[in-house]
Amino acid sequence: MSGATVIVPGNVYVFGKDATECLGPDAPHDARNPLGRIRVDMEAAYRNSGVKVILLRAGDFLDTAASGNWFDMQMAPTLRKGVLTYPGNPGVPHAWAYLPDMARAAVMLAAKRAQLPRFTDVAFPGYTVTGNEMAALCGKVLNRPVEVRRMAWWPLRLAAPFWKTGAKLLEMRYLWDKPHHLSRDGFDALLPGFVATDMTEALASAIAPVLSEGPGRPRQGRAAQGQATAA
Repeated sequence: MSGATVIVPGNVYVFGKDATECLGPDAPHDARNPLGRIRVDMEAAYRNSGVKVILLRAGDFLDTAASGNWFDMQMAPTLRKGVLTYPGNPGVPHAWAYLPDMARAAVMLAAKRAQLPRFTDVAFPGYTVTGNEMAALCGKVLNRPVEVRRMAWWPLRLAAPFWKTGAKLLEMRYLWDKPHHLSRDGFDALLPGFVATDMTEALASAIAPVLSEGPGRPRQGRAAQGQATAA
């Protein structure tokens, strides 16, 4: 072996529909759905590989470019009309990660790799907000009222028999109605000096590239939607 350390971006799929609200290294990997089982098996393979691994687990992404995630593909485009299109119950807490912060944390963990166990499972706490709270923060960024409207899932149900990505998105729909957050205890113990970007600033960075594209132009990353949102 080369002795290299592998950094793996993890998600919350491994925990399954019946998981507790607080998701962290001690929560059992009890997913029974296909996408969840893929992640369970993948993480188990890394754990048993003998290679040094840092698995940094996070919720849905906020990015500084339109990269094909839930926020820039489905939620943010309607902000130009003063609407946040939300995929689930807007009163339920949902976990988010600002990618520049997550990347910074990964670099900091890599710098400490000599002191870490062979397999390190770290939950990246990021932000936990409801859809209503996110809409209020988007309104603060845009300096205008933003209302929440529920996303219609019926087009995905119609397309699912012919579009594999649609079926995968439906499979993970439960995460939008299930309250959850990433435990921060282990993260704070490893990186006690980490300062997260204010969520309003993170949302401003995520909104800008989406709204700058114009309503008639295809958004960057559309072809990668399946990988970004359902893998």
